[in-house]
Amino acid sequence: MNPDVAERVAMDDEPECEGFERIDRGDVRYKLGADLLPWSNGVAYARWRPDEVEERVNEIIDIFRSRSAAFTWQIGPNTDAVGLSRSLAAHGLRKEIDALLLTAKIPIRGRLPEHDLRLVEEHDERTATDAIRLDRDRTADEVRTRVEARMRYLQCPSRRGGGVVAYRRDQAVGYGAWRYGSDGDTVLLHMASTLRPHRRTGVYTAILGWRLDRAVRDGKTTAVVVAERATSAPILMRKGFREVSALQIWMAV
Repeated sequence: MNPDVAERVAMDDEPECEGFERIDRGDVRYKLGADLLPWSNGVAYARWRPDEVEERVNEIIDIFRSRSAAFTWQIGPNTDAVGLSRSLAAHGLRKEIDALLLTAKIPIRGRLPEHDLRLVEEHDERTATDAIRLDRDRTADEVRTRVEARMRYLQCPSRRGGGVVAYRRDQAVGYGAWRYGSDGDTVLLHMASTLRPHRRTGVYTAILGWRLDRAVRDGKTTAVVVAERATSAPILMRKGFREVSALQIWMAV
C-alpha cells in the first residue's frame, strides 16, 4: 500500500455518524464538528503553492477561531504545502503527535502473548465513559461532551467502527478504536491509550490483538495505523507492520 492510499484510509471518516460537516475544496479538506473540542474540528490536508501558504493558513485558522473551536491540523502524504509546519508554529499551534503511518497484511505472523485483561467491546454509556476517563486531564464538562458524542456514534446504524476497553480486575486500564474502510478490505486502528501505571504491561498488545482478530473475522485483509513514533510504532513494527510515511498532527486549543 502506498503512502497516499494509506492516508486516505486514515481519512475515510464517517460524518453522518460522527456528527461533523466535511468541507472539501479540492486544495484543502477540513471538518467542523458539533462541539468545540479539537478532535472534532480540523484540517485533513492542504495543497498550496509556497507563495500562498501563509494567506491560506490565516484563512482556515480564522474559520475555526470565528467559532471559538479548538482544532487539529494533519500533515501527511496528501499534504503538499512547503512551509506549512513553520506557519502553524508561528500561529501558536503545537505538534501534538509525531507519528508514522504503518500498514500490514492481516492476520499478522506469530502469536500474541497471554494476558490478565478482560477485553470488552464498547457498547454502552458505561464502557464509553470508562474509555474517555482514561485521560485524567479531561474536565467533567469535556467528559460529558465526549460521552454524548460517542453514544451518538455507537447508536448510528451505518457506523463502520467501534472500540474495545481493557479492564484489569475492575479497573479500566486501556482503550483502542477501529474503523473499517469504505473499500471493504481495510481496517484503521486508532485512538489507542493506556493508563499510565499500566504501560509496558501488555495492555497495548492485548488491545491490538483483539482488534486485529475482529477485523480478520470480518473479512478485512489490510490494517493501517497512525502510530506514535516513540511509543506504539516500535511495538507494531516488531509485529510485522511496515512504515510507509511520516505524519504529524498539530493542535490549537
